[in-house]
Amino acid sequence: MDGILGRIVAIVLGLLALVGIAYAGYNGFQSHKAGVVATNIAQLITNARAGFSQGNNGYTNFTTANIPAMITGGMFPTDMVRGTTLVDTWGNAVTLSAANSGSQGVIRFGGGGAQTAKQCVSTATSLRDFVSLAVGTTTFTQANLPDQATAGAACSATASFTLTFQ
Repeated sequence: MDGILGRIVAIVLGLLALVGIAYAGYNGFQSHKAGVVATNIAQLITNARAGFSQGNNGYTNFTTANIPAMITGGMFPTDMVRGTTLVDTWGNAVTLSAANSGSQGVIRFGGGGAQTAKQCVSTATSLRDFVSLAVGTTTFTQANLPDQATAGAACSATASFTLTFQ
């Protein structure tokens, strides 16, 4: 009887350990997604600055309509490209536009409900080097950068991001 009880306890403990490992892996994957989004957006900004900021038109041609031509030119991280469109890590469409008479570029992403509020906070606090960053209805600037509290108040699973850069 003791042998059977011991085996049952061992099996239960083994299953609990597997659940713990699976949960830790899931959380790590979710945090990784936010990091990939921030890295991809940073790379996109760097490439856009190299490709547009020195031209006479500035970011005027940095538009969603020109995404296919920019894909051909290698503007975007490869994991953002789906055919002739751009998507973020959560599967949401990424749109591009120019602002302030072409002197600024604008990137819109997120907001499709596939992200978690925790991923939203992690992404918001990881993005840097922007003129403004709107998360949902809250706008951050270099004088007012997002932190855990302010990003937490702005974020939700459906919050979209609008990042303006120069």
